[in-house]
Amino acid sequence: MRTLRGVCLAVLSAVAACSPTPSTEAPPVTGSTPLGIRPGTIPSPSGAMNVIYGGEADPTLRLSAGFLRRSVVGTVETPARLSWSPDSRRFYVNDPGGAFRLWTVNARAQAVESRTIRDAAIAELERRNGCDSVPEGEVATSGMGWSPDGSHVYVRAAVRCQTGGCLWTGVNDVVVVSDVATGDLVETLERDPARRRWPTLSWGSVTAP
Repeated sequence: MRTLRGVCLAVLSAVAACSPTPSTEAPPVTGSTPLGIRPGTIPSPSGAMNVIYGGEADPTLRLSAGFLRRSVVGTVETPARLSWSPDSRRFYVNDPGGAFRLWTVNARAQAVESRTIRDAAIAELERRNGCDSVPEGEVATSGMGWSPDGSHVYVRAAVRCQTGGCLWTGVNDVVVVSDVATGDLVETLERDPARRRWPTLSWGSVTAP
């Protein structure tokens, strides 16, 4: 006869076996497309949609989701880089102005921009330096990658300049992992621990060709 302890252990083992591995435990998915001088089309991973870039002379992004389903996304500074989420539901742009810009494609096949995650990443860097707020432009943000299922995005927030609005006590940059549906930060690491935890993330120029 199985003891109560044995039954409990068996149940716990079964639950653990069935529990999904958190998406952030897998290596992040990186990769992006440069937006430069020439026009271009950036297909979503599913192939169902495209972001159409007008080129340096017309740096407008448009979302195409099939016949007669095209809408204006917005204008970007160049050079920039665009990255689709693996589930094709979102994409971000890193621009030379130091801004991470995130769009979500809604049920009407329109891209809606939100700065919730960008603001949360900046606020976390401020908090770790003991600052209440900083002037616009002191912190640069950039997307670094996605979880394999597209449910989380990796965003870097880094001190760009110092104008006296914050003393910046030594934490120069952080990487946050954010739930894209809620905007909540599920993990934050400073630069060196982040490099060790996610060695595949790129720390180079976010707009390089």
